[in-house]
Amino acid sequence: VMAHCAIGFLFCSIFVLGVAGLPSVPNATKPHILFVIVDDLGWGNVGFHRDVPTPEVVTPNIDALVGEGVKLLRHYVHPMCTPSRSSLQSGRLPVRVQMTLANPCNPDSGIPRNMTGVAEKLQIAGYSTHYVGKWDVGMATPTHTPHGRGYNSSLSYFSHGNWGWTEAEWGGSTVNQTTLPTCTAPTCAVDLWDTLGPANHQNGSVYEEYLFMDRMTHVLDNHDPSQPLLLMYAPKIAHYPLQAPVEYQEKFAFIDEPHRRVYHAMVNFLDDQLGNLTEKFKAKGMWDNTLMVLTADNGGYIKAFDGDCLENTAHGTTCFNGEAGANNHPMRGGKYTPFEGGVRAAAFASGGYLPEAVRGTELNEMMHIADWYGTFCALAGVDPTDHKAAASEPPLPPVESVNMWPLLSGQRATSPRDTILIDEDALVYSHFKLLTGKVHGASWGGPQYPNATTAHDPVFDTSMLCHPACLFDLDADPTEHVDLAANKSALLQSLLVKLELERKSVWHRKMGPDDPECMKTAFSKWGGFLGPWLE
Repeated sequence: VMAHCAIGFLFCSIFVLGVAGLPSVPNATKPHILFVIVDDLGWGNVGFHRDVPTPEVVTPNIDALVGEGVKLLRHYVHPMCTPSRSSLQSGRLPVRVQMTLANPCNPDSGIPRNMTGVAEKLQIAGYSTHYVGKWDVGMATPTHTPHGRGYNSSLSYFSHGNWGWTEAEWGGSTVNQTTLPTCTAPTCAVDLWDTLGPANHQNGSVYEEYLFMDRMTHVLDNHDPSQPLLLMYAPKIAHYPLQAPVEYQEKFAFIDEPHRRVYHAMVNFLDDQLGNLTEKFKAKGMWDNTLMVLTADNGGYIKAFDGDCLENTAHGTTCFNGEAGANNHPMRGGKYTPFEGGVRAAAFASGGYLPEAVRGTELNEMMHIADWYGTFCALAGVDPTDHKAAASEPPLPPVESVNMWPLLSGQRATSPRDTILIDEDALVYSHFKLLTGKVHGASWGGPQYPNATTAHDPVFDTSMLCHPACLFDLDADPTEHVDLAANKSALLQSLLVKLELERKSVWHRKMGPDDPECMKTAFSKWGGFLGPWLE
């Protein structure tokens, strides 16, 4: 079941069950796969995590999909977007592919060139593969783009975020700025890419998510249902800057705090978008053979407002100061933190491919976003081994994704994974979590977070010192209120030893600075759009 191996690297306690073998699938037809990775979605920003309903959280379509599917209560991600997305596409834990945020103009951003992406594997199995939305796993060469990673078509942007009506790259949150930030050459470019070149025929026309919906509709309208489909949708929702169509903002006019108001409007828009998308699968006769997975890429952001939102713009209220608006209630922490609010994603599986026996159930077993690589390869009947990475000099870390289909489909009751190294100071083992050092984001937001009371005391600004470590029982205490370190000294010491062993398996990439040639190429070759620059 468990392998302790060393092939160019030391990999400790990495499960290989389901990676080496290719178990039979429940029917002869390979499933269509609809994968949705939502940006900065808070645990408490979906109805299926609200025990007490609130008019602020309006996600009826998502909640219905959960009701017909499997609620994933322990689906782990990294607390930041680039590592989580690199993990999904590569089948490695972030500690063995990309542990930090990285801008697209960094040649070392995202997945190393010689790693094989999940879409490349599914193409081998005969899938038609398409990507729509945020990429954020590199663009240095054409090989680093979605098309180079195995997607037949893509409409995507490369960076952490862009502006919802212009697609200009997002320059990061501002502090107390009172006018809309501008994007001007030669230091700022448009960030929207259509498979092989700039999407200069689409940017600046409508709210970006409508562009994404049009592309997904085009994919479905032109798809032969007899061929298996991989459609990966990565909405910009709900990353900064916060923007939503005015008619959605008006639904939440009763919320005084503007960051929270626009955030909820964005999530409600996404809910409608997913309702329309799944209806198109049904109208095409594909839903009964579709496996849908939705997950956040990390928890919701919990930083300070750092200034007001700008009201009465051409598109209603826009928030670009600070990084606030999401809610991970009742979990502790959020984005950028190793607490459950940052790494336990709002997630579910749905679709007609799920066995009827598991529909409408909850799964409280550990899994990681990296595990979908091995799961999809198993369902497609293709070997997940990354021979290209193994042949690199020196060899790159191998795929460590675990096939979760036997767990998800009810064939087994317990997860084949028992260990997740979040980073070098945070470890999840079974139902325990070990944290070391000074940990930020150490408090909890309430049901209506953020608000005026928390404006100058956000969750992120709180911290706790875990020396030598803090220990939590995630089964008994998923909200991490009770530190057991003083009462379970033997367990604490054994987990500290395990953490030290796991640290030896971390792949330390050499991350250089952003390359100025990237932005120069955006204007000299791509007409003011971000795109590959090294080839």
